Amino acid sequence: MRISTFLVVFLWLLFGAVAQANDTIRVGVLKYGTLNWEMDVLEKLQLAKHYNLKIERIPLGSPQALLVALQGGSVDVILNDWLWVARQKEAARDFYFYPYSTAAGALVTHPQAKIKTLADLRGKTIGIAGGNTNKNWVLYRAFLKQQANLDLAQDLKVKFAAPPMLNALLSKGDLDAVVNFWHYAAQLNAQGMTSLVTMPEVLEALKVEGQVPVLGWVFKQQWADDNKGAINRFLSMSAQARQRMKLDDDIWSQIPTLTQKYPAHVQPFLIDGYRQGIPDALAEAQKIQIDSLFQLIKANDSQQVLTGNLGGLPDDIFWRHSDVR
Repeated sequence: MRISTFLVVFLWLLFGAVAQANDTIRVGVLKYGTLNWEMDVLEKLQLAKHYNLKIERIPLGSPQALLVALQGGSVDVILNDWLWVARQKEAARDFYFYPYSTAAGALVTHPQAKIKTLADLRGKTIGIAGGNTNKNWVLYRAFLKQQANLDLAQDLKVKFAAPPMLNALLSKGDLDAVVNFWHYAAQLNAQGMTSLVTMPEVLEALKVEGQVPVLGWVFKQQWADDNKGAINRFLSMSAQARQRMKLDDDIWSQIPTLTQKYPAHVQPFLIDGYRQGIPDALAEAQKIQIDSLFQLIKANDSQQVLTGNLGGLPDDIFWRHSDVR
C-alpha cells in the first residue's frame, strides 16, 4: 500500500512538473511597444494565475529581433501581421495567426499646410512610415488614386523615415503630412494635428468591409499543436485583459509603461486609439475580411513585393481552436 501510494504521489509530481513547464509562455515584446500595456495589466490583475499560466515578458529592441527570436525558439509568441505569416507559409515555415488588433495608421496633416481635402495633397511633402514595401504605402496609394486621381509616387514629394522621426519632422513643419502608425498618429492628434483620413476609411472606400485585424498573436504551428491547452488559455486571458482595458477607465492609471512614458495630455488619445483597435468579432468571422484585403494588396502590388506568388491566404495560417473564448 505504501509503495502504491508513493508511486501515485511520484507520478503526480512528475506529470505536474511537466504540465507546469508547458504552462510557461514566453512573450516577445518591443521594449517601448504598446503590448507592454497589456502585460502590465496581466501583472496587475494577476490573470496568469487564474489561467494556470506563467508569463515571461521578454523585451527586444526591434521588430526584426522579435522575428528572429520567434523563429529561433527563444520566445513562444509575438505580435505580427498575417501577411508575414502567409509569406512564411509560402517558404514552408509554418506559423499560426490569431487576431489581436484592428488599430492601423492614419494620414495626419500639419495645420500650416492648409490641407482640407485629398486634392490639397497635390505637390505637398508627405512622410511614409514603413517604406514602399509596407501595406500603408500600397493601400494609401490605391486610395488616393481612386478618390482624388493622385499618384502617391508622382504627385506628392515622398520621404520615408522611422515613425518617431516622421513625427518630429511634421511637428517642426518640415513635412506637410505623414502616414504613420496609429500610436504615433495619436500623439500628433494630441498636439492638435488632424487625421485627414484613417485606415478604416481607406478600406471602406476600397470595398473591404468589416473589422480587419492588422496585428495578431503569431506562434509556431508545431508548438501550438503540442500545447493547445496553454495557448488557448493564453489567448482567452489576453482577450479578457483587453476587454478590461476597453471598459475600465481606472485600470489605465495602473499601467506604468503608459503613465511613465507619455505626458498626461497625450494619454487619452493613446487610450482611445487602443480601444478602437480591440476587435469585437471572433477570428472565424474575420478571415473573409483579411482575405479580401490580401486580394486588394495583391492587385496593387505590381512587383509582388508583399504578396509573393501567393494566390490567396492559406486557410491553415489561422488558429481556430474551439476552446478559445
